[in-house]
This record gives sequence, structure tokens and C-alpha cells, in this order.
Amino acid sequence: MEEHLYKTLDFFMLRTPVLPMEEFGKCFLTNVGETEGIRRVAINRLTELSRNPFIREALAASSPTLLESLVHISDQDNPRKQEQVIKSFMRYITRMATRPTPFGLLSGVTYGKFGEQSQLILQEPDMYRKRARPDMEWLMKAVEMVTSSKEVVRQLRVQRNTLIYRQGNRAKIPYTTRCGSIVGGEDQSVSVRATQVFDCVMEASSTLIPYQELVNHLHKTFERADIETIDRYVWQLFEQEFLISELIPPTTTTEPLDHIRSVLKLVTGIDELKENFNNIADTINKYNRLPIGQGEDSLEHLRRKMGKMFSAKSSLQIDLSLEDRGVVLPQCIRKDVECVAELLTKLSSRENRPLDEFCVEFLEKYGPYREVPLLELLDEDTGMGAPAGYKHPLSNRTRLQNMSPSQSRSHQEKLLFQWFVSCIHEGKHEVVLTDAMIDAMLKGQKSGKWLAAPSMELFFQLVAPDQQAVDRGEYILLLAPNQGSDGAGKTFGRFLDLFDEPFTDMFSSIQSEEQRLQPEKLLAGISYLPSSGRSANVVLTKHTRPYEIAIGTNHTLPKEQQIHVSDLAVGVRNDHFYLKSISRNREVIARAGHMLNAELTPNIHRFLLEVSEDGYRHWSSMEWGFATHAPFTPRLRYKHVILNPATWRMTWDAATSLSKDMIDLENLVCQFQKEWNLPRYVYMIELDNRILLDMNHPLHVEQVCRDLQSKGKVTLIEHIGEVGETPVSRHSGRLAAEFVFPCIRKQAVATNHFEEEVAATLDRRHEDTSCLSSEATCTYLPGGPWFYAKLYGMNSRQDEFIGGYWDEFVRKHQEDGNILQGYFIRYADPDKHIRVRFKLPEFLEGNLFLPVFHQWTEMLLNEGMISRVVIDTYEPEVERYGGKKLMMWAERMFSCDSEVTAKLVRLIRFNQTSLQKDVIAILSVINLLYQFGYYKEDAFQFLNRQFDLKDYLKDFRKERKFFLQWMASDQEMTASTASSRESIENIFYARKEAVEQYNYILHEQEREGGATNTREDIIYSVIHMHLNRLIGIDRDRERKIMIMARHAMNSLVQYRGNR
Repeated sequence: MEEHLYKTLDFFMLRTPVLPMEEFGKCFLTNVGETEGIRRVAINRLTELSRNPFIREALAASSPTLLESLVHISDQDNPRKQEQVIKSFMRYITRMATRPTPFGLLSGVTYGKFGEQSQLILQEPDMYRKRARPDMEWLMKAVEMVTSSKEVVRQLRVQRNTLIYRQGNRAKIPYTTRCGSIVGGEDQSVSVRATQVFDCVMEASSTLIPYQELVNHLHKTFERADIETIDRYVWQLFEQEFLISELIPPTTTTEPLDHIRSVLKLVTGIDELKENFNNIADTINKYNRLPIGQGEDSLEHLRRKMGKMFSAKSSLQIDLSLEDRGVVLPQCIRKDVECVAELLTKLSSRENRPLDEFCVEFLEKYGPYREVPLLELLDEDTGMGAPAGYKHPLSNRTRLQNMSPSQSRSHQEKLLFQWFVSCIHEGKHEVVLTDAMIDAMLKGQKSGKWLAAPSMELFFQLVAPDQQAVDRGEYILLLAPNQGSDGAGKTFGRFLDLFDEPFTDMFSSIQSEEQRLQPEKLLAGISYLPSSGRSANVVLTKHTRPYEIAIGTNHTLPKEQQIHVSDLAVGVRNDHFYLKSISRNREVIARAGHMLNAELTPNIHRFLLEVSEDGYRHWSSMEWGFATHAPFTPRLRYKHVILNPATWRMTWDAATSLSKDMIDLENLVCQFQKEWNLPRYVYMIELDNRILLDMNHPLHVEQVCRDLQSKGKVTLIEHIGEVGETPVSRHSGRLAAEFVFPCIRKQAVATNHFEEEVAATLDRRHEDTSCLSSEATCTYLPGGPWFYAKLYGMNSRQDEFIGGYWDEFVRKHQEDGNILQGYFIRYADPDKHIRVRFKLPEFLEGNLFLPVFHQWTEMLLNEGMISRVVIDTYEPEVERYGGKKLMMWAERMFSCDSEVTAKLVRLIRFNQTSLQKDVIAILSVINLLYQFGYYKEDAFQFLNRQFDLKDYLKDFRKERKFFLQWMASDQEMTASTASSRESIENIFYARKEAVEQYNYILHEQEREGGATNTREDIIYSVIHMHLNRLIGIDRDRERKIMIMARHAMNSLVQYRGNR
């Protein structure tokens, strides 16, 4: 049996519109005479449908204004109004018969399972179940009104906002909700002075505490302050959202009105309001029990009642359950989905370049071993701000690189373009991908290991004449225009309360399967309250993760399962970000259980999700690349799966076109239809919105013309199969349908591609991690004990500088007492330069060293060695080298290693040895391991754990004899080699004492549990920085040196063993 990268879970979602597809045909007949006759028949049918109670209630739920306008559908005295109503109503009817995407009562959802035989005949609409609940915009207006009363808030419990962090003497919140009333683009942050009183408030409100009890506690603590002043201060903190009330509904509940009613139950003084809430809840429940078609008046009455309480654009949010639990698809569909999931992942060239560039800047600023508090990082004053392209608030960063496609994407686009041209040349409408063609596309992928994303969802339409044909394998799968999501279960989130208990048990497999893939990491769902009330409708769901991160709202899980945003830090491993809980010392994966576009959410929410997905290869759709600028692109098919339907693109420029009126536009459309063989039935699409059109029907041609006129372009995709060729049906007709398949990566397959890093397993918990403080980092400003500068302009002369100017300057000024230590590293930002750092004596302030430094750099400038100098702040990589107690010893080691490197470079430059630089580098790596206490077998095992490879064996065999002569004392060597060995070993000796001293302190810190990094990581960092000094920035060359060192130690061990 063929194994795939992903497995499809045992369940899927089925989405269908409420009207059968036959209604589309009945409404838009074309065999009834000339154009006017066809129009008249369609308008008459639309007029008839406008009186249908079923359709009227669906309109009342989705577009009350259009429902009111239906009186004009036959108003021939006002043709303009009539045309507007016909146009809008026609779209709704078409949607109700042909578009499965859930929206109000226009379409509904259910779930199905896989089995041996299909069951795709659904129940009739009288079995469907409505679920109306207050729109979150209306509900947050209610919360805003209630919590504006201090008398009410005094009776509620409050707690500190988990987003609070410290910036100097200020406390800040990066994101406030203002009860869902934020206008787009507004600054959502707020800050206050972090006084002793503020700290006391925060400490007392770490968990829910009655508001009045908090005020009384502060009065007892600060007896000199009168209680009115304290009350005003607490109220200000509440208004600014440093304190949030228990009334705010978590978004991990599907009944937010019940939450509010429960909280207000014991509150006095608002009996009328509570009664109104209870009446609204009762009225909603009564409406939900009515069959579709009997609820129009009830819905209107409910909306009026809710509007009298609070004004909102929308007061109700309604979804529809198809209530059919017997849907079954055959196993062959599951295998096809798995095949497509793997194909789209393997061929994916999707990148998150803004995040990649942000990672580069993070490493530039903090280094590779620093874990920075999340809130500090995203603060533009204390950290880096948000990545480029983040919009809430707008990031100040700009892209570092151009927008050109990646190498693998360019390779794919070239091949696709070749096949596109061949297809057009041959007069075909379809490109059929073969396995050989896919292999050719894969050759353009970057080499190296990669890890597929843990899970995904794919959306398909199923084309077949009936369910028996599906069972025979006679079907076509078509990827939907909105092809899927990056996480299993996201599409189900908003509808979980519509499904039954058996489904809940099946759905929980998503969590268990994803946890299996990363067992040591904490998977946390985000409970997030959007700053726009209506957006909150999309994010309401049940909580399905073992941990919870709340943003702007309350938690639903107990304290031990809460992860506060202020407890999260961000680090980088293997050039990708990761999240970590500081208090638990565990990595965290943040998950969204909904389909709200992350780009529309606050930066902090978006960053949490994107960082949690960083480092994975995500699936991406198959696109034609630059061929999409053509008027036509053919269908793209693999076996019986259509990855992209045939697509037509019409454009119209009002300024240059000779076609001005509607008749000219209709002629233009007809001409395009003939020239490009546009089929009769097509979907007009915009993003993931689509509407089915019959291009033989005048009303639909007019629709295309109107869109061309208003937007300047129209995109049309083919309708696959005959209209109504769908295996999903009910007794009243065929149903358009879309299936959502959740897929989980298979561990066995994934490990063949990449060995996933495992997070720390130590669960180091504190009773309460402060949301306000983070451990101070070492920062040395210019003028202090460390002097730091960047020297630019010596690209081709770096070795000349290191072996001559650097060594001479450091030795002279150490002897003169102007500096204690000095070390350098090579860097590129992207300009190549040398970074120099000098530790100054206590008596010598930085401003006294500056004339000495100026004299030196002026000489370097005059001699053409450098072009410019930047003096900067020195922030040591404390975490990378084991912690603060180790850093001073690390810096001493760096200084000695810089001296060693300078002498080695000079040795090579002046031909005082016949050895090549890379050979000396290999010997130096081995020597460093010896100095750290790793001899022979230990040194080999140390290197073998990272570099158990067969690479460069051919190169090594040429040098094997030399390395054995060098390392084995009983091997004879030439006089030249012996001379080189003596001089090089003497140079290595210059750092021996410093390395051994650092190693001794590292052992002490490990015993005491104070080391902030592992021994192996620290030693590899020391070796990496030594090679940086010696050979420069060249990862491939560095890797070869490390592998050659591994081979050399392996040969020595084998030689000793044979002896």
C-alpha cells in the first residue's frame, strides 16, 4: 500500500446550499424565446420566489434590507430600483442553489465519515436546525453599556490584563478591545506610570477578585490615601483595560449571552436589563425551534426588540445545521485527498518573507541564543516592533528584499509556462500532470531537510452523476476556489456546537494526533476577542486544547492550564522562531480554532500564530505564475483531481475603450466568449466568492458587464461537469456540495524528511510569574566599561587587518594599560565588516579611550583599510554562553582566541607554514575540544553526534596520513610538518588557560543548575565563533571543516584501537 505524507482523519465536513441546483435551471430558462422573453420569464420566476416563505426567512437572516426592497421587484414604474433589486435578488437565489459556503440560512453544514459505500442522500429542509445567537457586535455593546456603570462594576470581579508588560517606569498594554468598538487603524495600545500602588493592584488582581474588595485592600495597604482617591485610580485602570471584568465573554464559549446572564445573576440595580436579556434568550430559543419558512415575522420582532436595547449594524448571527449524521464517503476518496495533500506540500514554495527577514534582524540584534519576552520584542521602543506588513497597528518596518519569487517557484513557473504554451498551441483546455512532470517540478526544490506542517484542511467539490458512480471510482475531485486552511479543525470551529457528542469525540483526535507529533510541546488555543465586534462571530468556538492563551478576554480553563502572553518568550533555533513559556520552561504552540484571517487581527495575535507555524513547509495551491496575466489559462489536472479549473480573465478600461454603453459591453463579452471558447456555464469569482452564470442568459451577461464596468476586470472559471452533476442530493433535487477534509501529518513519514527538535522537558513552574518584569539583560552604552565599534570597507583586506593592524593595536594598548581585553568577529548586515569590542580599565572612561581609537581608525581610513566606523551599544549574548556568571570568562576567552586567530592569520599570510588555512582550522577545532577536556574518543563522539556523515570522505582520505602524523605521537613526520606543528601548537597554547578557566566555571554552573544553555551548544558556539574569526562567514566551508575534524578523530580512534 502506498504511504503518504498525511493521513485524512476519519471525519469530514459537508456543506451544501439550501436550494437544489434544479432551481437555478428553473429560474434562468433560455429556451423560451428571444432575449426579452427570456428576461421576462426569469423576472417572473424571481418574483414568484420572492414570495416563498422559506427564501424570505433566509433573506431576513442574511440581508434584511434586501428583503424590504423585494416590493420593488415588479415595480415597472421605477425601472432603476427594479433593476437593482433583481440584480441583488438574483445573486442571492443563485447563491442559495449553487454555493455551499456557510452563510446564515443560505447554506448549512453537517459531518460525515468514511465507509465502504457512499451515502449522500440528505434529509429534507424541514429537518434542518437553526442556531441563532446575539451578534457579538450587539453583545459587546451590551458589555460596554453595563460596565460603564461603576455601581455595576463594584459588584463584579476583575483581574489584571495578561498583556501587561513593563517599559522602564511605565506599564503598557499593546492591545485593547474597547468592547469591540475600535475603528480600523487606531492605536490600540495604552500605558500608565508603574507606581508602587499600580504594582499592588496588579499583585492583588492576579486572579479574579471582587472590585470593591480590591479597593478596600488598597485602602488598607495605603492608609494615608482616602478611599475616594483609591477608587478613582482603580476605576481609571479598569477603563484603560489594565483590569478586565468577568463580564467579558471568552471566545472559547459558544453561548456568550448565557455567560453574561450568569455573571449578572446576582448583580442588583439592573433588574430591567436582566429581564430583557432573559426575554431575548427565550425569544431566540423559540425562533431556533421554528422550521425554516415560519420564522420571518419572529426574526423581525426579535431584531426590533434587540435594537431597542442596543444599537448595532447586526444584532443576530445565524448558522444552519443540516442535521444529517449518516453521510458516508468511500475510502478511495480519503486516499485521493492524502495524495493531493502530499503533492501540494512537496511542490510548495510558499514563504513568509517578512517573518524570515524579521528573524534575520532578530539574530542581528539579540544573537541566536537569546530568548526575548514576546511583549518586549513587539514593542517598537524596547524591542523590534512587528514584522513588515503587520497592520494592527501598522508596522514601521519595510521589506529588506525584493518580491521576486523563490528559485524553486521560478523553476516551477518556467515548466508550467512551457506546458501552458504547448496546451494553447494544440488548442486544448487542459494540462494533465504526469508523475514525470511532477518529478521535473520537484527538481527545482531547495535541497536539504524539511518538515511538513503538522496538519491542514483541503476543500473539494465532488463531481459524479450519482453516489453509485462514486463507489465505482467514476468521479472527479475539484479543489474549491478557497482550497483549504493551515490547521485541521479550523473550518469546524465556529460550528462545533451544531454537531453531536459522537462528533466531539472524533474531533478530539486532532489534538491527540498533533500532540503525538510534538509530545514535549504545550499546545494552546488562543481565546481572542477582536477589536471589531462582528469579527468575534467567526472566532466563537469550543475549547479543544489542553492550554489556553487569552488575548483581551477571560480564560475558560483553570489557572494551571492558562498561559499568559506576558509569560511567553521568543527565541530562534535553526533560523526559525519558537515560543516558550518562561514559567514552565517548555515550548508553546499557539493554535487558532477558527478561520478569521490572521492578517486582520492584532499584531500580537498574528505573530503568535505565525511563529508557531515557522519552520514548517506549508501546502500551497498550484498557480500558473506569470501566465495568470493571460486572458486564458487551461485546466490543471492530476489523475482525476482538478487542481485548477480553466480560467478566463476579461479586462475593460473605461478611459481607453471604445465600448462605452451596456450594449457595447455586451458585444465585447460576446466577442470574448467566441474568441476564447468560453463555455456556457461558468463561475464569476472574486477571491473566494463565486456565483454561477449561464452565459446564454441575458441577465447573467448583464451581470458580467456591470462588474466589468464597475471593477474593470472579471475572472471566470469553468463549471466542471453538467449543471446538477453532483452525487449529493435529497428527494427534492441535486445539491451543490463542498467537502472539508482535515489531514494530519504521519510521524513515520515526517521523520524521513527531518528530525524534529524536542523542547525542554523541565517543567519549572512558579506560583505566579510577574506579568510586569523580565530579567535585566547586560547592556553597555558607549562611554562605559565596554567600547564597541563596527569597521566597514575592508571586504578583501580583512585578513590583512586581523594579522597586522588588529594584533598590533591590541598588544600595544594592553601594554600601555588602555585596554584590558579586545576581541573581534566578522559580520555582514549585509555589508561585510569587522566588529571590535574592547574592555576598558575602570579608571579609563570611554571618552578617554575615544581619542586613542580615533587616532587608530583615522590611520586605517587614510591607508584605505576602512571606509566608515559605527560606534554602537554592546549587548553580550549572555544566554548563549551560559549566563551572567560565565559571560566575563567567555569574553576573556574570546580575547585570547582573537589573539590566536591573528597569529594564525599572520602565519599563513607570510607563508611561515605550508599548511592551508582550512587544514589549520581543522586542527584548531580539535585543539579547542582538547582544551575543553574532550580527548580522542570523547572528541570523536562529540563531533559524531552532530556530523555522523559520509560527506567529504574522498577529500579526507587524501589528508588522512597527515592528520594521523599530527595527532598520533608515535607517527613519524617530515621536518617541515614538525616545524609547523611546533609553531601552531604554541599559538594554540595562548588560549589554553582561558578556555580551561571558562570550562571550570561552566562545570560549576551546571552543578548549581545556573547554566542557561547546554554544554554542547556552548562549545559549538565557541567553535563557530572561532571559525568565524579564522575563515570568515561561510557556513558550507565551516560545515566541511567540522566534518573533516570528525573524520580525523574517527581515524585516530580507529588507529589507537588497532594498535
